[in-house]
Order: sequence, then structure tokens, then C-alpha cells
Amino acid sequence: MERTSVVEAIRPEAASFDNGKAGIALIGHVQVALSAQIGTVDMSVERLFGLKVGDEVVLNELLEAPVTLMLNGRAVARAELVAVDDHFGVRILDIA
Repeated sequence: MERTSVVEAIRPEAASFDNGKAGIALIGHVQVALSAQIGTVDMSVERLFGLKVGDEVVLNELLEAPVTLMLNGRAVARAELVAVDDHFGVRILDIA
């Protein structure tokens, strides 16, 4: 006996998300990881394992350069570092 399944397609006009509000209501509870990447550096494994407390690692970015906001490992925005009370924060400059 052959089995078949029926899939009902939703027409785009029937799946209206009310300018994104309904879409956010559906997935708004999903947790994601947002991180700020301030720079990178290439180094040998020998140098990496030779690091000790007090060593300085110079990154490839200038002090005033924007940081890259990474969402689950993908660049999504540029920002600048700011102080928020006694914490670091970011001010969004550009969204990808």
C-alpha cells in the first residue's frame, strides 16, 4: 500500500506577519548569543601556550575602531564601546 501525505501550502498573503509583530510573537522567546568582537590576532601555538599573567596581546584593531557584534557567530552590526554604569556596553552604529 502506497502512503501519501498532504501538505497544505500557506499563501504569502495568508501568512501576513503584521509588519513583523506576529513573527516576533512566534519566535520572541528564542534565546540567541550576541557577542562583541573587539579584534583578532594571529599567533603561533607556541606563543599561545607561552602566555602568562600580565602579558599583553596586541589586537589588529585600533583603540577607536568599531567593534563587531556577532549573533551566533555571524557579524550582524557594528558598534562602539560605551560605559553603562560600571559595565561595558555598545552603541549600535550600523546594522547589516
